[in-house]
Amino acid sequence: MSQKSRLQNPFINRIYFHRLGPLCIVLFLLSPLAARAKLYYVSNLGDDSGNGLSPETAWKSLDRVNAGPFEPNDVIRFHRGDAWRGQLIPFGGNAAAHVTYGAYGAGQKPLLLGSISANKPQDWQQDQDNLWSTASVFPADIGNIIFNGGESVGIKKWTQNDLTQPGDYWYDPECRRVKLYCSKNPELSYTSIELALNRHIIPVSGKSYIIFEDLALRYGAAHGIGSSNTHHTMIRRCDLSYIGGGHQFTTEAGHPVRFGNAIEFWSNAHDHLVEQCRIWEIYDAALTNQNNAPNVKQYNIAYRQNLIWNCEYSFEYWNRPENSLTYNILFEHNTCVNAGHGWGHHQRPDPSGRHLCFYSSPAVAHDINLRNNIFFQALGNAFYAPDWPADSINKLNMDHNCWYQPAGTMILLKSQSFAMNEFASYQAALKKEPHSIAKDPLFMDITRQDFHLNRQSPCIDAAANTGQKTDLEGTAIPQGAAADIGAYETPQILP
Repeated sequence: MSQKSRLQNPFINRIYFHRLGPLCIVLFLLSPLAARAKLYYVSNLGDDSGNGLSPETAWKSLDRVNAGPFEPNDVIRFHRGDAWRGQLIPFGGNAAAHVTYGAYGAGQKPLLLGSISANKPQDWQQDQDNLWSTASVFPADIGNIIFNGGESVGIKKWTQNDLTQPGDYWYDPECRRVKLYCSKNPELSYTSIELALNRHIIPVSGKSYIIFEDLALRYGAAHGIGSSNTHHTMIRRCDLSYIGGGHQFTTEAGHPVRFGNAIEFWSNAHDHLVEQCRIWEIYDAALTNQNNAPNVKQYNIAYRQNLIWNCEYSFEYWNRPENSLTYNILFEHNTCVNAGHGWGHHQRPDPSGRHLCFYSSPAVAHDINLRNNIFFQALGNAFYAPDWPADSINKLNMDHNCWYQPAGTMILLKSQSFAMNEFASYQAALKKEPHSIAKDPLFMDITRQDFHLNRQSPCIDAAANTGQKTDLEGTAIPQGAAADIGAYETPQILP
């Protein structure tokens, strides 16, 4: 993104220069809008008959929260350590102020579950040897079954005859029940069973000026946050995991297609910020903005300081047709690890595993910026854009990234491909990324998902200055001579 473009857009200015001075804060607090703002509380120990305006009179259910109504500048806070099942249907704000959904109290982030629990003996009934059906019917396809908190997942099949191994399951759309292959009542085989429903955990279509912060979204079979024709949304410090796998449609040839992204901006989308989120085990993309309609604009979208691992794609982008437009897209200071290692990879008809997945995108595009990111190991390609012509690739602003993929084709473009040991040839051929490196970033302990950098990492002091003041965890930037590549800044060694 050019400095000129950044300074001309108020929302992007807030993204980059979000710290207000004391005078600004005082003036805001004294404004009539701030005076009208209300704080609402939601707790598992609450009561929907209360007014929700204090922890002592907190509401209890998502149904009560979804009923609102809320005004711009209102804040809805969910109690940390508590959990809710169902969809959160948000209210939007306006140009004067957002509506905020966040957290209060101590402990783990409030958990929004897009699943139904099936942990009790009465939840299952035996049809025949090794075949069990749910006692309940479901309003939507079950796109995933998560056993024992993620120790394993179900293997989705498309007919009952395909159920031949433990964990195989089929959602019967006629009777709307799940059928599962298991030698005994499933509740005796697993300590927890979560049936992920094919609907977005937070659907945001047509609503704008919303903030989601400090929430955890888990076990949904569509999108975690599904957004269409929206603008001015902030998603920060949220966790999203085990998302996707629902049945989207069946092709004319009879092939079922599954889907599900953690955060998606679809169709017209602008002035969005996703920062300091942790995203893992996603069927499709962790982050994406995409479109398939004419005369659509996607612009001023920033993804920064996010930690992404075990997703099929870390960042997916495309926009069609030619008369649509994309500009001012920022993907920076993200740590992306093990693309294609997620739960859904071996179930996909099209397994790929890509960090940057850029499908055919004939829409006019400019100021797409990818910098200061770590792209570590992909089962397919770290950078995939085989349908992009050379002049489109040249318009991508890329630099100060760390690439690591010691086997296979790391970068696959229209008529060129490069392995990791050919990274210098890629830099020379495309005249791109002069300050990027192709080296092991040296995480602290990848087996424990500790993606901090160790003291010998080549990513330390190797990032471009983008004006960021703190990292994913609030550590000040820079700690050394310059910022570090990725989502984490490594503290200086004490003398």
